[in-house]
Amino acid sequence: MSESPWGQRNNTPTELSARLAAARALAAVLDGQSATQAIANVEDLVEGNDLGFMRDLVLGSCRWYFRLNALAKMLLKHPFSEDEQDLHALLVIGLYQLVVQGKAPHAAVHATVDVCDEMGKQYAKSVINACLRRYGREYETLLPPLNDNPVTATSHPKWLVKMLTKAWPEQWSDILRENNERAPLCLRVNRRQIRRDDYLNVLNEAGIAAWAGEYSADAIYLNEACDVTSLPGFEQGQFSVQDEAPQMAAQLLAPQSGERILDACTAPGGKACHVLECADVELTAIDADEHRLQRVYENLQRLQLKADVRCADLAEPDATLDAAFDAILLDVPCSATGVIRRHPDIRLLRRREDIEALQGLQQRILHNCWRMLKPGGRLLYATCSVLPQENSDQVRSFVASQEDASVQGIDGEFGQATDVGRQLLPKHDSHDGFFYALLHKAAH
Repeated sequence: MSESPWGQRNNTPTELSARLAAARALAAVLDGQSATQAIANVEDLVEGNDLGFMRDLVLGSCRWYFRLNALAKMLLKHPFSEDEQDLHALLVIGLYQLVVQGKAPHAAVHATVDVCDEMGKQYAKSVINACLRRYGREYETLLPPLNDNPVTATSHPKWLVKMLTKAWPEQWSDILRENNERAPLCLRVNRRQIRRDDYLNVLNEAGIAAWAGEYSADAIYLNEACDVTSLPGFEQGQFSVQDEAPQMAAQLLAPQSGERILDACTAPGGKACHVLECADVELTAIDADEHRLQRVYENLQRLQLKADVRCADLAEPDATLDAAFDAILLDVPCSATGVIRRHPDIRLLRRREDIEALQGLQQRILHNCWRMLKPGGRLLYATCSVLPQENSDQVRSFVASQEDASVQGIDGEFGQATDVGRQLLPKHDSHDGFFYALLHKAAH
């Protein structure tokens, strides 16, 4: 069992309340840890019935952090010190319950204040109590000023609001609004085992409301989120969880039986598995993160698929393989600004300066992968970003630097057409933000 940043776990860990666990997890996110890891570090210490509540407190507080943090600063006479980040996180979580969840003040305030006892910081009870009760008395005057600033009104960092406003002058407000919604649960049917219409019938017979996706031939949306392992056919590999936007990768790459295909930056392997479900190909899956490759192995095993899985950093020239691939799927590391509604901690963890660093990384990987593509081959460049700097600008720059590279048009009714590809923006009750460009390598 891994060690928690809050102390060494043992075989009989002390149980935490959902609110204390959430405060510790949020404090870890504020310190730079991903919400996924922060939640994993505390969830074993929380009673099973409270897990959902705890996760919602963490992710919801991340989603609305810029708004709630501004409110917390208005309520605090003196900010908490740097070594009291957990107390600041606790105040934000208390405000989330009142402002967003709409919980009854008498219950939420009392339960949140009591967490100070669990922390061993009884001295902070009066501060937390005063702030939360003041909000309850003065919210009608406290909230309106927050609505006048796009950062606190939409709860996004200033740099991202400015970038999106510039890149998408007509759509930026829709993007920010969708980022604050909960993403729908989407499945990808394993067409090697069952047809989509047949699986929809299976779900219908089980009393599970669902509908077919509009763009991917294998996508199914569920009306309500659930534990997917309890759905019919999970253990048999009849479906996977995957948003509709990344599902379109296999569709656009159009794998043909007998081809050699590379899935670069493959982890966790969803797109690689989809390619294998679509055609009998020889697939090599590469990722730089050996730990994340474990998910690739697990997905291949459950879906009864086979691939040559390797750990290598394709940003390094010596990691390139021979030019032996008919097609390459390249979903590069990116800002993930298209999937903020699924990972709300992105708005806390990502910085403006990260974009330039990611651009350099993307270019290195793209150039190295190009060397591995056969003449006459195709490369599908993809990101889960909505920023042109990582998408159209990158492809335009690459094609200009490569005499043997050309853009192949992508036909379709999905997303926004650009001069080099198609940009999907997060859509209500539908796909996340994603970008695709299909490149062709000249035959010699």
